[in-house]
Amino acid sequence: MNKLVIASAFTLAAFSASAQLYGEIGVTSIKIEEATPGLNLESSPAAIRGVLGYEINPNLAVEGLVALGIGDDELRGNGQEIPGVKVETSSVFGIYAKPKVNFTPELEGFVRVGYARSKITTEAPAGSEASTSKSGFSYGLGVSYALSPQISLNVDYMSYLDQTDPDDAKLSGLAFGARYTF
Repeated sequence: MNKLVIASAFTLAAFSASAQLYGEIGVTSIKIEEATPGLNLESSPAAIRGVLGYEINPNLAVEGLVALGIGDDELRGNGQEIPGVKVETSSVFGIYAKPKVNFTPELEGFVRVGYARSKITTEAPAGSEASTSKSGFSYGLGVSYALSPQISLNVDYMSYLDQTDPDDAKLSGLAFGARYTF
């Protein structure tokens, strides 16, 4: 039994030593678009986004993403504000594979491919509120610049929800953030 415990401890220590666990925090404006016959709806509420990732090897990581709304935005129909109607991105949860490549020792390019679930809340003038949740394919593209071995700055464009049905909502956004490698 002791040999098994010692072997497990050494295996865990070796795995932990090579592990590249990291976290990111950032802000984004998530553009929500929905096209219905004769009416194109759009809003861009603000959100804060966190990512927890694990580097499997220098060219591949897996990530979990959480974005929570920190502000709402007016709803626009065909470019015109719809008075009193506000939209908020309540939440986005996603899981991603992240292939990446180093262009220089400091500059990294990456792609995210995965699955996300989003919840959008709409508030009407009379105080009524409606929420809708959708899940689907999600992807993104970005770059990260290392300031030190532990700290980097990043920018990325994400399509958090890209529905194949043209009548479904699409969520996308440009995010700015910082990463810390543990």
